[in-house]
Formats: sequence, C-alpha cells, structure tokens
Amino acid sequence: MTGTERPKRGRPAKADGREPLTKDLIATVGLRIAGDEGFPQLTMRRLADEIGVTVRALYNVVADRQEVVDLVVARMVERLPVHEYDPDDWQGSVRRMYRDARVAYRSFPRATLVSLDETFTPAEVPVKRMLEPERQLAFFVGLGLSLEDALTVRGSFLVDVFGFALLIDYRFDRTDPSARAMLGQPVPLPWLDAHPEVQAPLAREAARRQTDPDALFEAMIERAVETIERLRRR
Repeated sequence: MTGTERPKRGRPAKADGREPLTKDLIATVGLRIAGDEGFPQLTMRRLADEIGVTVRALYNVVADRQEVVDLVVARMVERLPVHEYDPDDWQGSVRRMYRDARVAYRSFPRATLVSLDETFTPAEVPVKRMLEPERQLAFFVGLGLSLEDALTVRGSFLVDVFGFALLIDYRFDRTDPSARAMLGQPVPLPWLDAHPEVQAPLAREAARRQTDPDALFEAMIERAVETIERLRRR
C-alpha cells in the first residue's frame, strides 16, 4: 500500500473462522429457531446466543426484531416450492403439489404458525408469496372448478399440509424410533393395556396395526384427487 492509498472499509474477517454476521445468516438461524420451536422463541437474545454474538452486534445489522421476523418470513417463502401445473396431467400435478409442499413445510413446521404468532411488514412480503396462490387458483379454475370450489380445494390443501407437518411429521421426526408407533394410534396401546376394562375394540385393533406416515399422506393425496374429480363432474 502506498502512502496515498486508504484502507478499504468493511467488516473485518472473523479471526475465529466464524461466518460474518449478515442478514442472510440471521434469516437462516432465525428460521431454524422458528421452525423447530415457533416464532415466540425467536427473541433477540436467543438469536444472538445461537449465532454466537452479542445482542448489540445484531442491532448493528438489523433495526429491530420486526426486521428479523420479516427476514425469516422472506426466507420461508424462498424455500416454498413453485408448483408446476399441467392441465393435461392434473392428477399428477396435484400429487406433486402435495408432496413438494410437505417436504418444504416439514423442514420448518412450527414456523407455519407465523400468521398466529406474528405480523409482518406487507412491503417486505416477497412477490412470490402473492403470485403462487393466483397460479394455483387459475389451475383449479382451468380444470372446470368454480372460483368458490377452487378456494375450497386450496383451503383443504393448506389444512392438509400444515396439519400433517405439525401433527404428524413434526412429532415423528423428533420422537425416539421406539415410540413412533404410538403416534399413529388413535389411543396409544400402552394406555389401553393399562385399562383392560375399557371397551374399545376398534381402537385396540387400530393400535396393533403399523401406521406409516408416508402411506397416510399418500392416502390423503388420493382423497384430494377424488374430491377435485367430483367437483369437476358437478
């Protein structure tokens, strides 16, 4: 460096090898916290501890917690699939729509409750979030459904994938393999065995059967396909 050159401004590289603190890192770690534990657990202190920085360091990058929420919501939307809708193979399109959505929501199940836990800045909502429902509704209407029926099918789709991610996949993925069988039982078999006087033959028979979450999800998809077919004929 000559005497007339000035050093370049910017954040110095981390001497300990840690990733520099950026909005991208904040969004990634924030989504991991919200996805595993819910947005109420996404505090500035918790975020700072997870990243390994001080709260003050966070405020050098973001204005406040609301900006963190907006960053995490944007990251969620980035990870949502953009579905390919083929009217000539609409059944296949519906099946892929369900399966792709399950994969996405399964990766951050508790964050799906963001609308209950948080408000986010409208101007910060990615355009993708606004356009995908339009494409989905257009696909259903193009199959011959009324807009009202298309809204019903879309609503059922969201309930299906959100509910499955929260009630089935979230618990299944975080439960010891030895206890997973009980998750699909209407009444856990150990409860029934502890009360042999209880008259629940169907629940007992169901509890003895092996329940596979993947098979259950596929059955749910087929129910959705049948519903759409019925609405098309109506």
